[in-house]
Amino acid sequence: MRGFATQRFCCKLNIMQRPGGRFAAYRNALCAMLGIVSLAAPAVAQSEIVFAPGTGDATLITAQPAGPAFKRFSCTGFQEAKAKLLSVYSAEHPEGLATPQHRLDRSLLDETLASYEKHVCLWGSGSGPSMMVVVDFAKRSADPRLYVVDLESGQGLDSPVVVAHGIGSDPDDDGYADAFGNVYESWMSSLGAARGGELYRGRNGLSLRLDGLDPSNSAMRERDIVVHSYAAERRRYFNYSLMSARGGKPGTSEGCFVVEPHRRDWLYDRLRDGGFLFAGLGKQGMEQRGKPVPVQSAPAQSAFQQVLFRQGTGTE
Repeated sequence: MRGFATQRFCCKLNIMQRPGGRFAAYRNALCAMLGIVSLAAPAVAQSEIVFAPGTGDATLITAQPAGPAFKRFSCTGFQEAKAKLLSVYSAEHPEGLATPQHRLDRSLLDETLASYEKHVCLWGSGSGPSMMVVVDFAKRSADPRLYVVDLESGQGLDSPVVVAHGIGSDPDDDGYADAFGNVYESWMSSLGAARGGELYRGRNGLSLRLDGLDPSNSAMRERDIVVHSYAAERRRYFNYSLMSARGGKPGTSEGCFVVEPHRRDWLYDRLRDGGFLFAGLGKQGMEQRGKPVPVQSAPAQSAFQQVLFRQGTGTE
C-alpha cells in the first residue's frame, strides 16, 4: 500500500513538472531509488482546441521587449500641458473633424485629465507616462472609441481604435454598454482609471494586465480584466464574418478591453509597465445614444469592510 502511495506521489511530481531541469533530475532519481520504473502519466484525450505556441498557459513574458514607448512626464509641467491640450477644444465642437483630438469628447478629456492629476500627480510619485489611453464607453462598440493622447505634444492617435466591452454590460447585445461593475463573474466592463501592468500569454494570446485605481474598478486584477485581442484559434471578436453578421460590432468579452488585432502591440507599448488608462462616458455619446444613463453596480466589498472597531481599540 505504501508503494502504491509513493508511486502516486512520484507520478504527481511528473505531471506537475515539465520535462527537463534540475527538479526533473531529482524526481527521476528519487523514483528510481524507490523502484518505480514508469513515470508516464495516464493518457488524456486532447482538446479539440489547438493553442498557438506560447498561448493557453498564462505564462509571464520574462523576456520583455525594450522599455515602454511612452516617456516619463513630470507633473511640474502638468498644468502647462493641460492648457495646451484644452486650447485645441472649444466648449462645443462639431463631431468628426479631421484632427483626432476633436473626436475625443471634451467632457471625457476633462475627466481623464482630472483623474491623471489625482492618481499620478497628487497621490503618485509626481511623474507618470506621457501618454493617456482613453476609452469612451458611451459610444457604440462598432465605432472607434479608444484614443491615445500625448501630454507632451498635445497630439492624438492617427485614428481611434475599436474596442469591445463586456457581455454583462450589454445584456440586450445592441452594441451599447448599459451597466458597469466591479464584481467577479459579472462579465461587466468597469469605469475609472487603471495602471498598465505586465505582459503575459493566456488563452487569448499576448495580453496585458491592469490594476484598477478607483473604487469602481479596484478588482480588475482579481477579475482578470485585461487588454487583449483574439488568438487565431479563438476568433470571437474581430472575425470579419462575425462582425458582418453583427452589423460591424465585435463580439463581447467577459469584461476585458478587446482591441483590434493590428493595434494590439502598438497599444501594449503605450500601456505596459505603468501606462495610464481611463474608461468613462463622453457627454456627446450619451446624448446621441437615446438610452438611459448606464447603471454602475456597487463595488464588491471586502470582508474587512464589514468589521466595526470601537473607538480607540483594536477589537470588534
